[in-house]
Amino acid sequence: MLEIRVCANCKRSLSKIDIESGNALYQEGGTVICGACLAGQTKTEEKYEENDYIMESILREVKNINRTLTYEPASWLPILASVIQCFVFGSLIFAYLHRNGDVHSYLLLAIVFQVMALTFFVIKK
Repeated sequence: MLEIRVCANCKRSLSKIDIESGNALYQEGGTVICGACLAGQTKTEEKYEENDYIMESILREVKNINRTLTYEPASWLPILASVIQCFVFGSLIFAYLHRNGDVHSYLLLAIVFQVMALTFFVIKK
């Protein structure tokens, strides 16, 4: 779970690395002070607004999502398997519409198509 810590003075967000490396310090009440506030370098007029804090948090989350996404190379096998599954659905509908005639051949065709589709899905992995 993501844990967001903010400086008690300037409301800047602090990462876990900042806290572990000593750039931020825990106080007695459980609040965290950043290194700039400890050094007295931040001015009172430079304090973050609540909207700035929210926007910074959203930007950090979007960057983290972008880093964690992994893209798989495209392959034609899953596309072919999806198309074949459409044929399975069509074969089942055709078997239902002609249920008074020779249904077994349509159902057998649907089974063959489904096995082909599953095979193409499994080959990809």
